[in-house]
Amino acid sequence: MTLTAGTFDIVLLRTFVEVFLDYFYTLAKDVMDAKRAKKYFPLIATSACFVFCANVMAMLPGFPIATTSLDITLGSALVVFILFNFYGLKENGFAYIKHLAGPVWYLAPLIFIIELISLFVRPITLALRLMLNMSVDHLLLSIFMGFLTVLVPIPVMILGCIVVLVQTLVFTLLTCIYIGLATEHEEHH
Repeated sequence: MTLTAGTFDIVLLRTFVEVFLDYFYTLAKDVMDAKRAKKYFPLIATSACFVFCANVMAMLPGFPIATTSLDITLGSALVVFILFNFYGLKENGFAYIKHLAGPVWYLAPLIFIIELISLFVRPITLALRLMLNMSVDHLLLSIFMGFLTVLVPIPVMILGCIVVLVQTLVFTLLTCIYIGLATEHEEHH
């Protein structure tokens, strides 16, 4: 079988997607066990693909920078927040809420308030981290493109590619961690 240019492009894209998704599946298995990684992988893969594609599209001239909008990043973080809490309640029932009260009854009111604040800050920090890092990356790119339009953009674009990968990794890793913590059973705490 001979590969034409179009067939080669499809094979290359398919290989990239397989390696990309396999990396995040392995990451999910490392954070939680293989059974839970397989069960929750649709959310993890969707998060990884969305953040990656939104960031890569922003590197193409004329495309909007979706991940520099708080609406987009907060919406993504809220989906993760709602689902990891849903998964935690589904897996552990009332024990999920009981876990927020801490190990001793006399500190339960204080620990519960602290845990609730910690829980509700997660989507905000997840959204702000992604939005601000991508905003700064694109701001630096536009500043350097103004200096020298031929030589400087190449290293800055390479740096932008690294930022895209790191931000995808961070968002997806935190998604895995949040799901792993929420679905962990009582005996593992």
